[in-house]
Amino acid sequence: MKKNLLVAAMSAMLLIGTAITSFADTYDPQYPLKGYIEPWLINSPVTGETAWKSDPNNFIYLSNNHRQYAFDLAVKNRDPLSLNYFRGEELASIAELANYQTTGLSPDQGNVDRLATEVRNFLNSFDWRNASDYEKAVQIAKRITKADYLDQEGTQYPYSCLVEGKANCNGYTWAANLLAACVGLPNDSLGSVSHAYPVFLVDGVWLSYEPTSKDNYFNIAEVYTPVYYLAGEPHLTPLGEYCKVTGYQIPESVEGKFPNISYGIIYGKQAPFIKFN
Repeated sequence: MKKNLLVAAMSAMLLIGTAITSFADTYDPQYPLKGYIEPWLINSPVTGETAWKSDPNNFIYLSNNHRQYAFDLAVKNRDPLSLNYFRGEELASIAELANYQTTGLSPDQGNVDRLATEVRNFLNSFDWRNASDYEKAVQIAKRITKADYLDQEGTQYPYSCLVEGKANCNGYTWAANLLAACVGLPNDSLGSVSHAYPVFLVDGVWLSYEPTSKDNYFNIAEVYTPVYYLAGEPHLTPLGEYCKVTGYQIPESVEGKFPNISYGIIYGKQAPFIKFN
C-alpha cells in the first residue's frame, strides 16, 4: 500500500509536466523564477533533500531500474521537460532564483551565486514569460555561444560555459539544458559517444543547434540517428527512444513554420537551415 501511494504521488508530480504555473502579479528581477519553478523542486522521497522532481534517484525505492522508471513516467505523461534533471550547483542556483529554501544541499555557495547571477541576467534580458518557443531557443543559442570553445577538463559544465566563458561540447549542451529548463522550453541532446549538441522542441519540431562552431541557424534534428551500435544493433539516444515511443515524426518540410529558411546539403540531402540574427 505504501509503495502504491508513493507511485501515485510521484506520478502526480510528473503530471505537472509542461504546464507553466501562474506567475505572481509582479515580476521580481531578483527572483525571476519565483512563481514558476517551484513545482519542479521537491523533497526527495529517498534522501529527504531538495531534488529536481524528474531526477531518477527519486525512484530508487520504486524500481530496480530507476532510470528506466523515470523515463517511462516521462513517456507516459508525454512530458519532454522531464527528460532532464539537475543536481548540485545547477539545482541550487535554480532554487536561489526562486528564493526557494533548500534542504540538504551543500555546493560551493560562491559558485552557486555566480551561476545564479548569469542565469538571472539571461532571464532578465528578454520577456521569456511571453516569448515564443523559437525566441527562447534563439536566446539560448546566443547566450551559450558567448563562451569560447575549449575542449579540456573542467569546461564540461554550465558553470564553465556561463560564468567562466569557456566550454566544450558538453559545457554548451548542459548550459543549454539549464537555461531551457528555466524558461520552460523542452530540450535534450543528441550526438555520439564523443560529441554532444543541444536540441530544442520548438512548436512541436525538434531543432538541433551546433554551438561549437557558433552557427547562426538551427537544423531539423535527426532524432533517430543511432548514438552507437552494439553487436551490429543500432541504439538511439534517450531522446530518440522518447520520440520513437511517443510517435514523433520528423517533418518533411517546415516551410512557413519558421522565419528565414534557406536550404543546403547535409549528408548528401537537401535540408533546411533556419537562420537567426
